[in-house]
Amino acid sequence: MPSSNLQIYDHIITHVVPGPNNISYFIAILLLPTALLIPPSILSHRQLCCLFLPLIYALEVRAFFQMGSIDVLGVDLILWSYNLLAFRDPRRIFKRVRVKSKRSMAQPTETKESQVWDEAYPSDLWSRIPWVLTLMVSFRFTNWKIGEPSHDHAQPCKGLTRRDYIQRIFMVTIQNYLLLDLTAAYVQTDPYFFQAISIDTPFPPPMPGVLVPFAPLKLLPPRLVRASTIAAQLYAAVNILFTFPGLLGVALGILSDEWSPHTWPSFFGPFSAISTKGIRGLWGTWWHQTNRQITSTPGRGLNDFLGISTSSTMGFASLVTSAFFFSGVTHIGLIPPQPLGPDVAVNEMRLHMGAFFWVQIAGFGIELMVTSLFRKSIARLPSWVTQVIALLWTATWLCITLPLITLPFRGMNYWEAYPVPFSPTQGLLGKGWISW
Repeated sequence: MPSSNLQIYDHIITHVVPGPNNISYFIAILLLPTALLIPPSILSHRQLCCLFLPLIYALEVRAFFQMGSIDVLGVDLILWSYNLLAFRDPRRIFKRVRVKSKRSMAQPTETKESQVWDEAYPSDLWSRIPWVLTLMVSFRFTNWKIGEPSHDHAQPCKGLTRRDYIQRIFMVTIQNYLLLDLTAAYVQTDPYFFQAISIDTPFPPPMPGVLVPFAPLKLLPPRLVRASTIAAQLYAAVNILFTFPGLLGVALGILSDEWSPHTWPSFFGPFSAISTKGIRGLWGTWWHQTNRQITSTPGRGLNDFLGISTSSTMGFASLVTSAFFFSGVTHIGLIPPQPLGPDVAVNEMRLHMGAFFWVQIAGFGIELMVTSLFRKSIARLPSWVTQVIALLWTATWLCITLPLITLPFRGMNYWEAYPVPFSPTQGLLGKGWISW
């Protein structure tokens, strides 16, 4: 690699987002599929775990020290390795659900019994390689039977036709692009996103050049407007990040059905779940579940070790604590060793980033306690009243907790750059159509 490219890469992993800069990182990545390729006749589940898991952990920790920071993929690899090598035994239990059918752009995904079969851990190496590599990237275990009835009965995922998927994701992408553009235009008018001021600081008086359509927002509480802006930007950005690459792959026809996202379940669930379950609906149903299997597995392992049912209060608390604790650790991996933003201690940024996820555990606890104490009173209320209460409670909780991520976002200059190259919002208001 030319020295100029190396300098660019070094700048990115040092100042923008952490990334690998040593061989230990890549060796750890290779060890997990290598371990799973070894059949049980050679190494038992316990032997495989005791041999490979410490090596993967040690190599990743060494890589983190050399990088000067943890990173998202590295933390995910550690948790994924624990999931597949310690907590679960995929070589003996897992079955890949295979679907063979002839489809055109307009045909639905067929799942007739004669076209669906389960593929257990293959005995020959050449069949084992695609089996293992597919498992490695199946973070939601889509089209896998893993020995959990609640998950297995939904396999194979029916998905959408290619045409329906393209139409749906195209509209989703456009909607979220416009939402990202609209919120970014607002961000440029609010000093909160660039200065170390409180989220409750009153809005500044209108300045020349400030976009007129945002003026009515000044009538609302500053915390509500700013927290809503952060939430909307996160939703739009994550949605585009997850769906747009898949849209290109499906539209160009470069992916087979087994690898194509049109056969996967939707990343986001119904928004109505928030009105029925509050915070539990927000995080448990509506928000994307990409990392649920990765981050909740340590809690499942603790429940199994202690003999606690996951359906019990203690078992549920263990899953929630595990999921949000490790989600916090994972997202700390977004913060580079030397951020380019204002002079804020990097460890303070990491603490704020992790704390946003860790405090959600308390939110679950508060919600469960209140709904348990007032169950009879809640049952007597009209459904529309309980739905409004759930929505207001969730909005209030996010207004309290979302400001935690402002400091790391500001410290990484997230709001300094306009997120989209072409801005309909600013163009329609005479501020220029091209934002890059």
